[in-house]
Amino acid sequence: MAIDRKCSYEKSVTSRAWGATPYDGGWEKSQEYEEDISEIIAISEEETALSSVPNWAREIVDRMIGPLPMCGHYMFPLPVLQICEAIREEKCPEFVCGCYTADSVRKTLMCYYVYCLDAWLKDAPLEVTRAELAMRDDLGKDWPKIVTSIYRSLGSPSEQKVLLVRRLVHRLRWWIKTLIWFDDKRDRYMLDVYSGDVRGDEAKYSAYGNSPFGDPYFKEREIPEMEELAKQICEIPGGKKLLDRIESTWLCAPKVFRYLEKLILEIGSINSGNISNDDVSILQCEDTYPDIASYKRWYSPFMSSLKAWLDGNCKALSELGEITPVKHWLVRVLRHKLQLYEKYDPFGSLIGAKPSGKSDNKTI
Repeated sequence: MAIDRKCSYEKSVTSRAWGATPYDGGWEKSQEYEEDISEIIAISEEETALSSVPNWAREIVDRMIGPLPMCGHYMFPLPVLQICEAIREEKCPEFVCGCYTADSVRKTLMCYYVYCLDAWLKDAPLEVTRAELAMRDDLGKDWPKIVTSIYRSLGSPSEQKVLLVRRLVHRLRWWIKTLIWFDDKRDRYMLDVYSGDVRGDEAKYSAYGNSPFGDPYFKEREIPEMEELAKQICEIPGGKKLLDRIESTWLCAPKVFRYLEKLILEIGSINSGNISNDDVSILQCEDTYPDIASYKRWYSPFMSSLKAWLDGNCKALSELGEITPVKHWLVRVLRHKLQLYEKYDPFGSLIGAKPSGKSDNKTI
């Protein structure tokens, strides 16, 4: 019986929904976590009871629920609401708002910060850099003040600081270049991470985890110049940890600009004799990261509405529409995926289940 259950589960679509959770390791791995496995098995059995799983439902699991951003995404709750809409319409969209997706506004803001870092790296006179920034759209920020703060925080160039900022600038530019949005031209983006010769429907998808594209996180690290730079950084005291954090500057993350702010302050404190005070604000980025209280106020009622819908009240959540056996199974998968995410950082932090880090004024 146990063998039959294992075989049935591993062949199920349900088994593919648990990316970035402890259940991502297959049947044997899932047996180590008794707390949630009974619900996952029940969801799998609900799938088995269906006459069949239509292709649109399989695609929603494989392209939306399975790789749902574990950070929540800077556009949260859009990734979750997009799944609800897809379930209601019984159609997975071509563009999925998820990992490695960011709009042009966010990319432009990051470009400005990269310009400031690159100017310091090139030893450009501060007054020249300030004058250049003054000629641009200010994006609602005081860029002359920001670049002055960046120069002051990084301090005088040293061999170690230059290595780290070089690595940081390349990584940030990589994110700007490779992340996509719904109105991007599919044949113009992510060419550096192309990993195969795929034709037909698969070739049009460029969301995380879809052929013919590899994972941008790893692809950039494999560039020979970056491999050599990484070796040099790892020779710096504490360099390995700093390198890991530099490589984790995902542009689609909810608090990437706050994260960048802390990195700049930490790099600037190297060999200075001063301990970095990462609570200082130098990038004027408070409007880019979440007011956690507002996220929690949205999330708790939403989860209650999901349960009410599953219990038979189709009016509890209009985003899902009428209840059908396939939709019920999919919503149950989504709800449990979110419940699993609540227990782990950084999603738990984002929605207030596991508060940590600094909160600010970006509201839902």
